[in-house]
Amino acid sequence: MSYQYNANCYSDQLSANRAIASDHVGRVVVIGTTSYSMDVESITSNSISYKLQDLNSSAFISKTVSVNPVECQLFDTADGLMIGWGIAAAWLATAAVLFLRKGIHE
Repeated sequence: MSYQYNANCYSDQLSANRAIASDHVGRVVVIGTTSYSMDVESITSNSISYKLQDLNSSAFISKTVSVNPVECQLFDTADGLMIGWGIAAAWLATAAVLFLRKGIHE
C-alpha cells in the first residue's frame, strides 16, 4: 500500500509524513498577534512534532500533531491500460457497426 501527499505517492506513511513536514518547514504562522516560524522536531509514521519559534523573542511552542496520510489515489500504469483498452474496444465496436451497416445497405 502506498500513501499520497499532493501529487506524489510514497511507499510508507513515514515517507509521506516526511514530505508533509518538509512542506511546512519555514512557514510563518500567526497565532493571535504573534508570528512564529515553523520547524520540525521529529517525524513518525503517525505524527509530526513541530517547533514554533516566536519571531520577536526566543520563546517557542512545541506541538505534536497526529497525521495519517491518505492512501494513494493517483492513476498508475494498470489504470491507464484499463482506460486505454476500454477506449480501443469502443472504437472497434463503432468500426464494426459501421462496417456491418455499410454491408447491409449495399
